[in-house]
Amino acid sequence: MNTGKLDLFYFGDIGKYDAFNPAYVCAQEYAAETLFQIASRAPYELSEAEIARLLGVEQETLRPVVDSLLTIKVLERRDGTYRICFPVFLQGDVQQMTGILSSVGDSIARTLERLSSQLVPIAQRFRCHRQFGVGRILYHVICDSVFDDIAFAYFEKERLLCTSKPQPDNRDYLIIGYEACEEVAQNSDLLLCSSNNYTCDGIRFNSFGDSRGRRKDMYRFTRVFDSEPHELAQFLNRSEDIEMLLSSDMKSIASSCSSLVKKIVSNDVHWTDLAEDAETALLLSELGYVSGRQENNRISMTVPVFYQDEQPLIIAVGDIVLPQINDAVRQTFDSFSMCTGDFTAVKHMVDIKEIGNELWHQIFGLTNEHLAKTGLVDKPQHIDGQGRFFRSIRMES
Repeated sequence: MNTGKLDLFYFGDIGKYDAFNPAYVCAQEYAAETLFQIASRAPYELSEAEIARLLGVEQETLRPVVDSLLTIKVLERRDGTYRICFPVFLQGDVQQMTGILSSVGDSIARTLERLSSQLVPIAQRFRCHRQFGVGRILYHVICDSVFDDIAFAYFEKERLLCTSKPQPDNRDYLIIGYEACEEVAQNSDLLLCSSNNYTCDGIRFNSFGDSRGRRKDMYRFTRVFDSEPHELAQFLNRSEDIEMLLSSDMKSIASSCSSLVKKIVSNDVHWTDLAEDAETALLLSELGYVSGRQENNRISMTVPVFYQDEQPLIIAVGDIVLPQINDAVRQTFDSFSMCTGDFTAVKHMVDIKEIGNELWHQIFGLTNEHLAKTGLVDKPQHIDGQGRFFRSIRMES
């Protein structure tokens, strides 16, 4: 019995958790294994009976799983056999992709270093510059805001990738699959290309870094609170000090956190002034966004705060960076296209622009690693069990 399977990632509007939700469908028993078996062979090679035999299950058990995968159109059936309809990267694909991309990150990083005389003065215009310095600001602005946001729209206009795909039941998302094995996980998890965001009442709690661990940030806290409440005591070192807060619903907790952040960034707030907000401050402190109790009793932000009226500065950085790296990115995509014959997704006739979305993730992840090594951006330190990342706050109202 072959037990290989895919790890699946979703980008966009996957909708409510129902029969049209890819996370729901692909979480079924045998779904990820079925997708792996089909992806690891030529398109339209395997029948349902052959997949069942490979997985060691009865065909009647597998049939509803296959039908649900067909419903969300991650599979296509022809004459009783199947192909994959979304980008999949197996171990061999990742090895080839690593070879193609081996030098592009360094090349783009060198280009950005040559642009530092234009980038540094912009970074110095952010309010948080004096507290956190140019390197930390450029980490959030270039590595996250430009590369993991603005660049997708830019390269979509350049027809190199797509950022969305209409799906059944009026949903709009992309799916990426990776073979579930250590070598593949290390290739993607160790790169600085993962942005966690949770927004409430005009405050976006952000962290950006690698995926090698479970970060202690607001995004991850909400996931633990909603789906793994039994792990809160392990996730939060001082959960016993905020029991009353944790008895609330997540929306109320997040709203309290956003309200307190707004107070802290606009006024002097002291622990002795908090009263009913004390538990909220303790939570924000443990999640790394505000200071703990200090000698002067004052609460301060421990992460950069980016204001809504500073968005034009971020756009200005993108306007400098993206045209300068456009040729290098295009050449890399062209090199990839010339070597695509052996890639799983190309064999299965997946749209090259869908593949390009993940290819750009790999490119900017490698670039960010080089930028951190050369010092143009600050380098986050590894935290056991959490990985490497920096937090920030975005004021969106």
